[in-house]
Amino acid sequence: MTFVGRPLSLAVVATILVLAAGTVGATVLYSAGVTEVGAQNEQLRAQNEQLRENLASARDRIETLENRVDSLRGRLSARNETLTEVRSERNDARDDLRSVCDQVRGENVSLPEECENVGSE
Repeated sequence: MTFVGRPLSLAVVATILVLAAGTVGATVLYSAGVTEVGAQNEQLRAQNEQLRENLASARDRIETLENRVDSLRGRLSARNETLTEVRSERNDARDDLRSVCDQVRGENVSLPEECENVGSE
């Protein structure tokens, strides 16, 4: 019986050694994978942080530009109002000049230079 027991013990020992070597190999492989994933994770976190900073900067820039656009729109609106008022005053002055020129024409007096280009439109 000792003959049967020895090869059986050697087979068990060999199997245990193979399983232990496999376990060690799997552990080393897993550890290397975890280390690589950890490094990639850190790199992605740093990249994510940089992208967040870029996004915040871009949003600040957009807000600044929107404020500038609002300011310029306000100024443009004020200028348009002023332009409308000036045009109205110009048209009133033109109407007054036209009226005076028509009155002068009616009196058969020589027309002033200002009346040469004013028609009775």
